[in-house]
Amino acid sequence: MRTLARGISARSALLALAASTMMLGLAPDACLAQRYLPVFYSKALAIPEPMKVEWKASASFPLSGSTALVAPAGTSNQVRQIAADLKRLLRDLFATDPQLLFTDLIPEKNAIVLGTLEDSTALRDLFPNIPREQFGNFPDQGYVITSTPQRVVLIGRSAEGLKYGIQTLLQIIAPGISIGTYVVPPVEIVDFPATEMRALLLPFGSYRQLYQMAKIRELISVAQSLHMNTIILQVNDATIFDSAPTIARSGATHKDTLRAMVQYAREAGLEVIPLVSTLSQQGSLLCAAHPTLCLDENTYDPANPKVYAKLFGILDEVIEIFQPRYLHIGHDKVLAFLKMSEADAQRLFLSDVRKIYEHLKSRNVGTMMWADMLVHAQNCPGQENCHGFLGGIYTIIDSLPRDIVMVDAQYRQRSPDYPSMDFLLSKGFPVVGCVGSDTTTVNNFSKYAAERGVRVDGMIVAVWDWYKYAGMHTPTETIWRGAQAFWRGGIPPVDPTGRKTPPALRDINY
Repeated sequence: MRTLARGISARSALLALAASTMMLGLAPDACLAQRYLPVFYSKALAIPEPMKVEWKASASFPLSGSTALVAPAGTSNQVRQIAADLKRLLRDLFATDPQLLFTDLIPEKNAIVLGTLEDSTALRDLFPNIPREQFGNFPDQGYVITSTPQRVVLIGRSAEGLKYGIQTLLQIIAPGISIGTYVVPPVEIVDFPATEMRALLLPFGSYRQLYQMAKIRELISVAQSLHMNTIILQVNDATIFDSAPTIARSGATHKDTLRAMVQYAREAGLEVIPLVSTLSQQGSLLCAAHPTLCLDENTYDPANPKVYAKLFGILDEVIEIFQPRYLHIGHDKVLAFLKMSEADAQRLFLSDVRKIYEHLKSRNVGTMMWADMLVHAQNCPGQENCHGFLGGIYTIIDSLPRDIVMVDAQYRQRSPDYPSMDFLLSKGFPVVGCVGSDTTTVNNFSKYAAERGVRVDGMIVAVWDWYKYAGMHTPTETIWRGAQAFWRGGIPPVDPTGRKTPPALRDINY
């Protein structure tokens, strides 16, 4: 079983797509993902671009008042609800209100057929041109779409795969010849993600203006519409905690504000993971309010038991709000260790991680952490974010529990190789990569991680300073790049003319 195996509500995500589409006032022939499509990419088939697309030399499938939406009789309740939500979306976005049927008598014409292989393996017979063995290796989040003039068939391996297929289907629906009509172009799509967990990391700051609260919701909606499935929210002194009210900075928000944001992301079908910086980066948590607990302005003292009385109270409140499977504990670059012996630095770092790990374990929460302090330069030649030499901390890596998820953050590493990831994998840890806004790094690291297959559990795109953007400017293009790269294992070509799109369709802005 994969370490980060998921339990996402596909139905919630589909409802979020519909709600966001209507909330943002999109035109009937647009979809949420396309709202954030860079201008130069306006003729892409869908976002993220599917893994395999084959255009057919036939007419399109017309959506009409007599179109039926059909699923097998043995369809699960979850998929039945997804089908009902799709019916409402087709009605609201494209003025098509299909009849919803649950039957094993699949119509040959004028039908949109959907389901999952979990409910019915017989559905694979609706794809005679796709080898049966390809379905045998079909990833859980994958789906297949085929469109002919007679019918459209959409099959997911699971409910989550069906959700992603519906997101793509809604994007490829195009205006018909007559005004107010819509069609599904003749195409066969086989699609699945290169990486299981695809996450957006956002710092949760103190937001006094309503547009800022709206923007963080918008960024979450953007991530959801681009097939991302996880949100990581960094929690710091911008939230007022009952157990440590004095750490709150000016303008800090109440816990209910953070709780509402967590709920918003969860209702969008996204897993939500908190990030609470521990040990280092304490200028925005403990050290400003409690300097006597700290080695310097950025590092608390792991030898002081009063630290954990404060820290564990905060962690418990965060756990109560998030109810997470994992909590990211930070632990990146600790410069304070340069001022002590390596033996003391190693002892304190290891003790701190173990104390927090055991506390989270007692709450049935797993541990994530930055990996840079555990990787020496000799294990990541040519890379920047490897700080294991600080206090010789890299020597304690074999003493850490192997179920800690190591996050390998590389923001400006432009070479095609990332030996730091291989080193962490060789030590037996689950590994997640993390990138920022640098396009080359996003592309190269995503490709490198995807080539390692199931050994890598996911990728994160971090947008650390999103809240510094003023007015309507938000880093949606950074999220778009990350979503594309994580799904595809690298960013696909920019030029849409190289994708063998039929000439008759090249002038349609999907």
